[in-house]
Amino acid sequence: YDELMARGEQVYADRCAVCHGVNGEGMGAVFPALKDSPVAIGPIEIHTDIVLNGAAGTAMQAFAEQLSEVDIAAVVTYERNAWGNNTGDMVTPKEIFDYKNQQ
Repeated sequence: YDELMARGEQVYADRCAVCHGVNGEGMGAVFPALKDSPVAIGPIEIHTDIVLNGAAGTAMQAFAEQLSEVDIAAVVTYERNAWGNNTGDMVTPKEIFDYKNQQ
């Protein structure tokens, strides 16, 4: 868990913070907050799908081809447990691999 959180924090800083903000507070409607968001504290499957495939009709891009399963698992775990979200959820690279192969 700790390793995923540390790696997720780095992936978030490198890939996500520019839009969603360093503190997960977002930047208006175009780049919504992840702190206390229904995506980051809601069903893991929805959160994972958005990170992997993006969100149609929004500025959220797909990361399935840009990030490894390890990095995606780490950043989803981080987003679900940073900034007070504290879901206690841990997403594994195997879960990301399995999810990608079910689509």
